Amino acid sequence: MSRGSRAEAGTDARGGVNSVEVAGLLLRLLAEAGGPMRLADLSRAAAMPSAKAHRYLVSLARAGLVEQDATTARYELGPLMLRAGLAALGRSDALKRAERVLETLAARTGETAAAAVWGTHGPTHVRLVEARHELAASVPPGHVCPLTFSASGLVFCAFGDAAQTRALAAQEVAQNRAMARPGAPTSLAALDRLAETVRARGFATVANEGEGGLSAVSAPVFEADGRRLRLALTVFGRVGRLNVDPAGPVAALLVEAARQLAAELHG
Repeated sequence: MSRGSRAEAGTDARGGVNSVEVAGLLLRLLAEAGGPMRLADLSRAAAMPSAKAHRYLVSLARAGLVEQDATTARYELGPLMLRAGLAALGRSDALKRAERVLETLAARTGETAAAAVWGTHGPTHVRLVEARHELAASVPPGHVCPLTFSASGLVFCAFGDAAQTRALAAQEVAQNRAMARPGAPTSLAALDRLAETVRARGFATVANEGEGGLSAVSAPVFEADGRRLRLALTVFGRVGRLNVDPAGPVAALLVEAARQLAAELHG
């Protein structure tokens, strides 16, 4: 091991481990980025040589904390980071309270209810209460919602941080266009019109969510300032089972549940 490598792996005057702090810096930069990052951009942001950053990224990838896209060579947070984040969220008081709201929503609508937060790859379900019938719709834990053609995703497009959502939205819109995905926006201008409708109504509805054949209604839960999006509450079910009329009772129920949850979290 070279002197420089020993220094990287050694301890500092405060008793910490230098290499862990360097790795933590790279993970933080990836977490705060609006999307996958190039090695050159990562090393520049971390103020370290590319060769050094690459060594750390290789080790982080082996541990599942980072992954590299084989096509673009860009780096992104890995599956272990996602699982760790979901585990941390699962222990939060806010999500415990949200789960009680989801149980009420599922009971009153007869369909599945979920809470979504912004994750590494987009809006991510971190709580799910399934409906109790044989036709209940379900998704796996940690499900990432489409950003441009799901009700949860449209809430994040309308009320979320554009610095986080825009790059991912542009990629998805291009995919929608290439695949001729039914009902999905195929330009950023079309997505912006959808987002404006969601902002005007205060919630999002989708009558047929992509290839899954789902209908959904989703409403935003805001931070105490009333502007920053904290999470989205969503009810979804198979097409024909859920009333997604913007003037209907499910939309009104979601909006009121989101308002009450925000008040409870900030009370």
